[in-house]
Amino acid sequence: MESNRTKKLNEDEMVVLAQQCLSELGIGEASIFPHRKIVRIQVPEADFDRAIQMRETIVERLKTIGYRFVALDFDEKAD
Repeated sequence: MESNRTKKLNEDEMVVLAQQCLSELGIGEASIFPHRKIVRIQVPEADFDRAIQMRETIVERLKTIGYRFVALDFDEKAD
């Protein structure tokens, strides 16, 4: 299987992988909103502190998927 760095993923594949990454980190109810190379994440209030504590890990993992910038949206309401 090709690594994410050698295979260009489409936006849908990137979203699925981002959701899997967050779920593996214990943040299973996150909403992922891609904006080209930026990914915006909304998490339930109950998971917000966990997301902040895991910031470096989340950023590192989502960048390996292909995102350049990772943003945590403070408004937990879905778009």
